[in-house]
Amino acid sequence: MHRLGVPVAGILLGAAVGLGAGALIWGGGGGSEASVRGGGELASLPSGRVLVRAETVRLPAGFESRHRHGGPTFNLVRAGEVVIADDRGRRRYRVGELFFEPGGIAHSITVLDDARIDVVRVLPPGAPPTTEIP
Repeated sequence: MHRLGVPVAGILLGAAVGLGAGALIWGGGGGSEASVRGGGELASLPSGRVLVRAETVRLPAGFESRHRHGGPTFNLVRAGEVVIADDRGRRRYRVGELFFEPGGIAHSITVLDDARIDVVRVLPPGAPPTTEIP
């Protein structure tokens, strides 16, 4: 792992801004989509070559999972409401909020209202996107 460098920071910021712009431009909500907001500090990234994967996940109200990711994972809540809990506490995210989870950190998600989340993962080759923790 290494400190977040300027070129990598630019790529990740571009991905996050791209997600936000996509939410606003292609949201299909007739202009009723909430603006994107969020932030945080990313101390490190996987060293060497990384794979960037994007997907939209849909999770029903009541869904719960304790897991960790193989690399930093950026999330934009497009619909619904979720709570993320880890050793730093519990945080609630609603429509338009952008958040990220560091790779390798155990955390849980609880879906309060049916959720649609755009996810961008930054993974070392061969790393699993998500590993469930029993």
